[in-house]
Amino acid sequence: MSDKLNKEFNEEDLKEYLSELLNLENEFINEAKLFLSIGEAGDKGSIHTMDLFISGIVNRAISIICGFVVLAKENNYIAAVPLIRIQLDNCLRFYAATLVDDYDAFFLKYLDGEHIGSLKDIKGKRMTDTYLAKQLDKNVKPGILKLYKNSSGHIHLSNEHSFLQTKIVSEKEGTIITKIGRYNFFEIYRKVDFSYNMLVVTKLLLDLVKSWKFQKLKVEKDIKTHNNNN
Repeated sequence: MSDKLNKEFNEEDLKEYLSELLNLENEFINEAKLFLSIGEAGDKGSIHTMDLFISGIVNRAISIICGFVVLAKENNYIAAVPLIRIQLDNCLRFYAATLVDDYDAFFLKYLDGEHIGSLKDIKGKRMTDTYLAKQLDKNVKPGILKLYKNSSGHIHLSNEHSFLQTKIVSEKEGTIITKIGRYNFFEIYRKVDFSYNMLVVTKLLLDLVKSWKFQKLKVEKDIKTHNNNN
């Protein structure tokens, strides 16, 4: 998925990335506990619409992590790799909520089933996946747009899927060989690259999730100040 793959990657590199990926599950859970505890509505904190929105994203992210690792360990990378794009989708959806002037209204439209791509940000721009990927690349994580484009190619059937199991044996005789079944189609350096990219996207999402507690603290402070003045 990267432009230049390091062909010196080995099984130990793969194990390290998959292990690091699994460890992020606890970080997501701990972060959720933090932002949910903020507020003065009793001992359990106040609940904002963004708490509900982000909780759903966190839960989905954890499931994607576990699914990717299980599939990777089964050498089923054809099924695992699209999960990179799905995890990136979590990043795009989260980032969309930071680009609007009223996240409560945003959440209610989202909850009502309105597609985020049809909603507009504070600049009046429709928040399509491509637009969000460009903004995320520009303002938060350079390189994410290229990863978005590369990972999207694994969602739909493409020429790569067609050539994975088919090889030319003899051009002169016009002979090819094709394999159908549970074969290990990818070299180790590509498996490592896939796992690394999943790790990059998941860490980006974790950073975005971590940013919410600071915004929530600010909102809670504003609410407290407003209540004290009335």
